[in-house]
Amino acid sequence: MPATLRNILLTLGLFVVSAGLVRVLTGGAGEMAAVAKPGEDGAVPVVAQALDQLQIAEALNQSMADVVERILPGVVSVNVERRRVIPETRPTPLGPQTVNRVVREPGVGSGVIVSKEGLVLTNWHVVSGEEVMILVTLHGSEEPRRATLVDKDESVDIALLRIDPKVKDETYPWMVFGDSDLMRPGHMVFAVGAPLNLPETVTQGIISNRARRVSDTLDSYLQTDCTINPGNSGGPLVNLRGELIGINTRLVIGPQQTPSGQAYGLAMPSNEVQDAYERMINKGRPRGYLGVTVGDWPDMSYQTGKGPESAIVEGMDKGSPAAEAGMQKGDLIQSVDGKPVRSSAEFFRRLRKRPVGETLELGLQRGADKLTVRVTAVDLKTIFEAEEVPASRMVAGMKVRGLRRGERARLVLPERGGMLVETVSEDSALQGKVVADDVILRVLETGLQTTPRIMEVAELAAKMEELKSKGGAVDVLRATGAVERLTFPGN
Repeated sequence: MPATLRNILLTLGLFVVSAGLVRVLTGGAGEMAAVAKPGEDGAVPVVAQALDQLQIAEALNQSMADVVERILPGVVSVNVERRRVIPETRPTPLGPQTVNRVVREPGVGSGVIVSKEGLVLTNWHVVSGEEVMILVTLHGSEEPRRATLVDKDESVDIALLRIDPKVKDETYPWMVFGDSDLMRPGHMVFAVGAPLNLPETVTQGIISNRARRVSDTLDSYLQTDCTINPGNSGGPLVNLRGELIGINTRLVIGPQQTPSGQAYGLAMPSNEVQDAYERMINKGRPRGYLGVTVGDWPDMSYQTGKGPESAIVEGMDKGSPAAEAGMQKGDLIQSVDGKPVRSSAEFFRRLRKRPVGETLELGLQRGADKLTVRVTAVDLKTIFEAEEVPASRMVAGMKVRGLRRGERARLVLPERGGMLVETVSEDSALQGKVVADDVILRVLETGLQTTPRIMEVAELAAKMEELKSKGGAVDVLRATGAVERLTFPGN
């Protein structure tokens, strides 16, 4: 057996042993694996006995298939039908008259059953709307079932549904929550859902980053290289134990993305999802908000093997409790209520456990000085509800407005730019190409080599006029999470 293949199989074997997936029998027949010695070039420390490589590969293969077989019954496909009223102006013998045309817009997503009573978690953007019919399809069935919206937590883009039972006391297979704080870059995961309306599609990959965009407004996303496509939203991200460690929420947005074949996705960590779930089933339990963005410092694990030693303040919202308490960017958070904090994840765990209205005592280090600040968490819901809605304006036959902070957070967009489409008139150049609730990201000129930043409302009118005459393209963020590039030839 070639040495390279032998080393690959040995590495797989060590992974299987460390993950506790299989019981490995030693001393079997066949070629035995060579053990690399410390100090040799490319050597990896080995603490396992000699293993039969083919058995290891087969065991890993079977174990992964067993995990998928166990989790599939807890995953559902979510289909929605939204009713939308569109005003249209039509010529009549008595002159132009405006009539309302009713259209029904289909949508698709995924969900995960989290209780035997048939409670389902999915993304709020999958089922949002005023008049929405929600259907779910269970594992092993082709007959859709009606589902009703129980509650939603818009701050983390999570909705709770209940499957309408066929018989009294009907029970369902459900998935258990795992601890997302234990996930590390490199850990293997599965993404399950209905991408492109293909139910029960399973993709496998790793955790690419475990703290993508950390803040107590939105918390941190898990980034994965599992193939994620429109329709995966609301479906589970699962670890090798078959535990729910995230809800697939968004695609990573880039200027060259197309509606399919996305390589990177973002999942809301299971600890944040479980927190939202418990708040929804226990009405009246608010979600705390400090308005502070927190990261790990220093993260030298790739050099020293040590984890982060404290949490660092990376930014704050204006007028937030953290800002009013005197916290500053660059402060190191070393303790909460006298208990040490060694990472951003530990900081947020402490924050989640404290009810809104209680005061936290934070031990900080600012340069060479150590100080203590007292800060009181407020109800996040009131922050989002109190935020002023940006003014709407007509641009190129479209009624558009800027995004609210909560909308921007759910879409994982930068601090500025991006326009929400509210209505599209019949004479608009984008009629039939852009619909209400789409977000216009960019307008690109023909032959433009550099990537423009996400646009703002004030720039759109001039850019649309250039688009008509010179041609170009418009990047649009759809409700499915995909970025679609619309091209225009020009005059």
